[in-house]
Amino acid sequence: MIHFVRNIIITLLLALPLSALAQSSNQWRDIHKVKRHETVFGIARNYDITIDELLDANPEMREKGYELKKGDQIFIPYSKNSKPAVQSKTENTKQKEVAPAGPSVVRVGVMLPFLDHSSEGTRMVEYYRGVRAALDTLSKEGIKTEVNLWNINKDSVLTKVLAHNPSIAKQNIILGPLYTSQVHTLAEFCRKNNVALVMPFSIDADDATTNPNVFQIYQSDSQLAGRSIGAFIERFAKTHRPIFVNTNTPQDGKYAFTKALRETLQSRGIKEELTDINTPLREFAKHFSQTQPNVIILNSAAYKPLERLFEKLDSLKKIDPSLIISTYGYNEWFIYQPNLEKDYFKYNVHIPTTYYFSRTSDRVEDFERDYKNRYGQGMNPDCLPRMALLGYDHTMYFVRGMSKYGRSYVGNEKQNTGFKPLQSRLEFKRLGKGGYQNTNFQIIRFKTDGTMDSLTY
Repeated sequence: MIHFVRNIIITLLLALPLSALAQSSNQWRDIHKVKRHETVFGIARNYDITIDELLDANPEMREKGYELKKGDQIFIPYSKNSKPAVQSKTENTKQKEVAPAGPSVVRVGVMLPFLDHSSEGTRMVEYYRGVRAALDTLSKEGIKTEVNLWNINKDSVLTKVLAHNPSIAKQNIILGPLYTSQVHTLAEFCRKNNVALVMPFSIDADDATTNPNVFQIYQSDSQLAGRSIGAFIERFAKTHRPIFVNTNTPQDGKYAFTKALRETLQSRGIKEELTDINTPLREFAKHFSQTQPNVIILNSAAYKPLERLFEKLDSLKKIDPSLIISTYGYNEWFIYQPNLEKDYFKYNVHIPTTYYFSRTSDRVEDFERDYKNRYGQGMNPDCLPRMALLGYDHTMYFVRGMSKYGRSYVGNEKQNTGFKPLQSRLEFKRLGKGGYQNTNFQIIRFKTDGTMDSLTY
């Protein structure tokens, strides 16, 4: 079973063009698919490594009863007499070379659970594919990089990994870890060795408040809720009638947000309407104003309640076409956009968020095409944000910045690297004397004229 699971994960990683891939203290230069009649001796000879080096990289091959079979996928290590290759600078670059303030080679360590056979492991592989795409782009720009991966799953003892891998201290940037429980150990290690730690996923860790080496990408749920409420007040409170629509589905998790928004409106003396998705249409219509614009807040982020809301609004508009209606939504609604996009434009949907990618953008289409050509499959359509786009944006942002400004790079608007993100805008603000928090927040607006825009706060 272990052998079977390992082959599944290797298959996911097989298409990745690796310059260096490390698990614990091992480094791999390639993944070899075994052909008929191949032997351990022959494979080692073809790659100019010793049999012991091959077996050390694939410890299950030492197990009693192991047989090398056609279709097996095995790791090929670097020979102890060679070193991982560094991405070379493109020879045909037309830009005038200027000595960078940063390192000549930006070393990027990625510490995530790649070999976890759960959905988390699959998402981390997709994230890394975005990292690889960014490094390929940077190479064409003349920025040299070296990447190393460490498989850090939930059960990894991070202190041991850090102690047994001295090369981790030589990284310029580390992306990871996934699990909040591991953040503090890695953050203190990065402080000691002056490595920039980019936390791409953890929300609850508070090391960014005290550690100047930490960059926290995500904002906490409470921060985002507060900013969403503030944006709503600014945009709608003085001009629109707020109408809260109850769906009787507390499991959808938006009750706390709508309760906080209602309390904020009440504290400001703003009257709101409250109705139910199952209310008969005649009673439902009484909550809407004919003299001012209306804005609906649904207390669910799920698909079915949203679909039912739009159906009800369609019926309402047949009775009174003059009604002006906007809708204030949630990140999850981006998943439903392909099916409900017409309604998003019809009912002026506003979605507060920290990320967004346009499916019709030429750059996104090019990225998706290249991704599918390279890996034989598209990005996971049910995952938002898209993991590969996330990995791409994070890597481009920080490696460009590190290459230009070195360790003085702090990711604020004054240090412009010229990068335009595919999905995730990043702009960092220092937290006291600690690290840095991404402060980007925007509202994606689906306008009734069929166009979209972004309102940045």
